[in-house]
Amino acid sequence: KIMKKVKWLVTVLVVASIVLGVIGCSSPSGPSGSGNGGTQEVVVPEMVSVKGGTVVGAKNSNNYAGVFIEERTVTLSDFYMGKYEVTQEEYASVMAGQKVTVNGKEYALESNPSYCTKDSEEYTLFNGDVQEKRPVEAVTWYDAVWYCNALSEKKGLTKAYNIEVTEVLKVSGKTVYYIYSANVTLNENATGYRLPTEAEWEYAARGGDPNAADWNYTFSGADKADGTSYSNSKNSGLDSVGWYCYNNITGETGVSDVTYNVSGKGTHEVGKKAANALGLYDMSGNVWEWCYDWYGTVNTGTETAPTGTASGASRVYRGGSWFSRAEYASVSSRYNGHPVSRSDLLGFRVVRTAN
Repeated sequence: KIMKKVKWLVTVLVVASIVLGVIGCSSPSGPSGSGNGGTQEVVVPEMVSVKGGTVVGAKNSNNYAGVFIEERTVTLSDFYMGKYEVTQEEYASVMAGQKVTVNGKEYALESNPSYCTKDSEEYTLFNGDVQEKRPVEAVTWYDAVWYCNALSEKKGLTKAYNIEVTEVLKVSGKTVYYIYSANVTLNENATGYRLPTEAEWEYAARGGDPNAADWNYTFSGADKADGTSYSNSKNSGLDSVGWYCYNNITGETGVSDVTYNVSGKGTHEVGKKAANALGLYDMSGNVWEWCYDWYGTVNTGTETAPTGTASGASRVYRGGSWFSRAEYASVSSRYNGHPVSRSDLLGFRVVRTAN
């Protein structure tokens, strides 16, 4: 009888454990620090290996000089770059539950600041696109570097930045915040995720080989595009690799800018167009991408792993967007914005140093 009771108890415990296991698997776990005792699985960006090298700058044939200008020589080490722009899914998986402390008070950060959401009445979710795979946008430069550190911490890597947040602002209509001001310095030997330098971004956008034909393509990976200049609003050569204001509905350049109405307004799922030689997607079009550098004049001379000017008023972003004209999507076009800028056109992708 005793043995029967023991077997009965074992059977009950096994059944109970199976039931609890099923309940646990069928119920999504909450973010770390959310107060519900769970942890949300981190979705890590897929990375592509980029072989470094030395670029001897040359005269550029169009009106944009880029950073590899004549009389400048730049040497870059090997690095890894995000295959895609950081998606809303990836960003939310890291930023959910993230909090900052300013003047002794704790603030919860927005886990998905994007304007291009599934239920938006102002922005279209285009046919066939997966909402979670659209690039995150409306991210300040400060939020982007915070994401990099948070992802590094979750993956056990050395943080790339020292960040002292000095001011946050409340997201309109919500109880969460975004970073408005912070003191940020770079840990150059860190193993963690970070924003690309402007030189790394352009090097990768051009295909990573100064001796290959695609190095001089107008757009990243587009071998049939005509040259671009400040006056080029349209360029059908961009259709194969990027989304911009003249092709944002059908993917093919039309006669008019389609982004001024809801049917043509918004981002696209990453990776829907062709990749460049390195296997990187959307480096021309879809959303602009934050870089680490302060915006400033590109110096001549010889430099190794340049990080731009020591200070400035705005940070570099590159690559054009779904709302932009063709010339802004050029691999050599430079643009910039205040680091607190939040725009439906502006996202980022990450890199890691190859140690």
